[in-house]
Amino acid sequence: MEHRVKNLVFRCVGICLIILPLIVCRNTCVASEGNPLTRSAMAARLQGIVPLESARPQASHAVDGPSSSPQKRPDIRYDHATLTEDVTWRGTVLIRGALVVAPQATLRIEPGTTVRFARVDGALRKARLVVMGRIQSIGTAERPILFSSDAPMPVTGDWGGILLLATEKRNQFEHTAIEGAETGLEAHFSAFTAKSARVTLSKTGLSLRDSIATIASSSFSACETGIEVHDAEFELRDSSVSTNRQGMSLFRSSVVLASTSVTDNGQRGILAEECRLRISSCNISSNGAGAMVTGGEGQIFMTRFMLNKDTALHLGSSRMKINRSLFADNDRDALRTEAGRVTVWGCAFRGNGGFNLYNAGREDVVAVQNWWGGDDEKAISSKVFDGSREPRSGTVRVFPWLSGQPAILP
Repeated sequence: MEHRVKNLVFRCVGICLIILPLIVCRNTCVASEGNPLTRSAMAARLQGIVPLESARPQASHAVDGPSSSPQKRPDIRYDHATLTEDVTWRGTVLIRGALVVAPQATLRIEPGTTVRFARVDGALRKARLVVMGRIQSIGTAERPILFSSDAPMPVTGDWGGILLLATEKRNQFEHTAIEGAETGLEAHFSAFTAKSARVTLSKTGLSLRDSIATIASSSFSACETGIEVHDAEFELRDSSVSTNRQGMSLFRSSVVLASTSVTDNGQRGILAEECRLRISSCNISSNGAGAMVTGGEGQIFMTRFMLNKDTALHLGSSRMKINRSLFADNDRDALRTEAGRVTVWGCAFRGNGGFNLYNAGREDVVAVQNWWGGDDEKAISSKVFDGSREPRSGTVRVFPWLSGQPAILP
């Protein structure tokens, strides 16, 4: 009997030794299904083997994960390259030397992309993007596109800029920021549109030569020259040109400025030579000098000239008509004309430190139906310089004048 009991006990112990490992193994496998480790990785660890890290995907022209940090490892990298086929950029791009978009290629840049240019010593080999094909840099308000240098704190002239060269295709810049360039955006014999763009910390923010550009809702600031235009067709709407050394320099071009602020520029807000100008609903204020227009022709309508340290509007040999504009609180002359044909009406002049209207040319100036800050003839005459003071100057006809400030002014 005792012998039978011992055999029964040994059999029970044996059965337990067989069943227990199976239960432990099943529990381990069930736990692994909810664990980030795969079953093969778990098995490898149980065997004392550390599995290798999974291979990283190779860089391509369409890599997710945009970042604005200059320290982040770039998703795409170029070194003195030419793009001969259509390319799409996402994420972070680093460019060393020159990157050229060939005439047959289109470069598309997706929202949130950061494009950085390697900073080098010397002015001749600065990194830049040259577009001879087409560029579509279209961001969003929430995810703008940034062009900058690879320096932690970009400064003026870190990289060359974006050059459009002989491309009249549908080039577009929307919700795009450009900073720290030699010339932020430059076009030669090209065409493009821009909306909600921002160019800052550049020697020249925008440079156009023999090109066509339409820009809206954009800003050009903290540059040596905000905008420079030569022999081009240029339209700027709902934008600002501010805190530059020189605001705008325009030469032999057709220019439309509408609802644009040109303010706080150190030397001059606008310099225009031999241009056809149309300026409407603009604010040209708080500059070293307001606007200097030499030659050419055009009109100024519903525009404010205020708080400029030098002459607010200086016209030299220009044919201009000026209507419903405000000249107020400028430190020196409000309107000065030389050797040009000027007609001024429906405007308001008040609080200017110099003359309201200074005629230094031989041509007569018609300036009737304006408000001169009051209705007193002597006070009005004291703020007008013409042939009555200097025989070599033409006259200024101010009568009839308005007895009160016009109801409709900018």
